[in-house]
Order: sequence, then structure tokens, then C-alpha cells
Amino acid sequence: MKKVVLMSTIALLALSIMVISPVKAVTKEPYWAHHEIDLMDPGTIWVSEEGIIHTKDSYWKGTNEGSLGVGTLELWYKQISLDPATGEGAFSGKFLITIPDKGTIAGSGRGTIRGFVYSLGIFIGAIGTGDFEDLIAKGSFEAIFTSPTHFFMDCVGTSIYP
Repeated sequence: MKKVVLMSTIALLALSIMVISPVKAVTKEPYWAHHEIDLMDPGTIWVSEEGIIHTKDSYWKGTNEGSLGVGTLELWYKQISLDPATGEGAFSGKFLITIPDKGTIAGSGRGTIRGFVYSLGIFIGAIGTGDFEDLIAKGSFEAIFTSPTHFFMDCVGTSIYP
């Protein structure tokens, strides 16, 4: 009896191993990028009753230089809020990085503004084309505004290729 149970168990184990599809290895690499960005369209700007400056749908464009290659970065800020008394604020938006002859990666990010000129936050890019079709890039960024219409940003994180 014990021999029949042992043989049945071995047969079931062998069958289940054959049915399970092979698992694809995930590759993780460091992600980094440097961007120089200019305001293209300020969007809609208004001041609330509390004195907070709000911006909706502003569009920015600039350069991308980093671990994915050299190309362009486009930013669409869904919202930016800034307290002119303190220089503190918050923002969220979407981005598109285009690397010629390689593809694109799109995603979103959000963060805070400090002292009018410094911002930091997080991002995730998970909608890619071409070489970046299954790529997930995620991490954090820091930006310094050199004027109201220009800033540079550095990003660090991880690229995950499934």
C-alpha cells in the first residue's frame, strides 16, 4: 500500500512540474536621469480665497539624459498649488520620455515644493513602447527652479525588466 501511495505522489509531482510554465527572470538595473526643462504653456492659473496659487494643466518640455538614453521629456502638470507666503506647495502630473530609435516610457509623479525653488517627489513609469514595452521605472527626484519658467531635475531609482 505504501508503495502505491509513494508512486502516486511521485507521478502527481512530476505531472505538476511539467504543467507549470517556466518563470521568466526579472532584471533590475539602476535608473538615473538628468533633465533640463522649460515652460511651454502655463495652463490655467488662479488664486483661491485663502491666497493659494493654483495651476492646472501646465505643459513643460526639455531634455532627458540618463540610463535609458538621450531624448526628450514632456511634463503635463495636472495641478500645482503654492502658498506665496511660505513657498510651500504640492503638485502631481504625468510624463513622457522619448528616446529616438528606442521608444517611449510614460508615467506619473507627485511631490512637494519647498522654499519656492526646491521640489522633491516620487515617480513611476510603466507604459512603454519599443525597447521599453515591459519596463517599469520608479524612484525619486529632486528639482531646482532657476526661474519661474525653467528648472533642472535629477531622478534616481530602479528599472525593472520582466
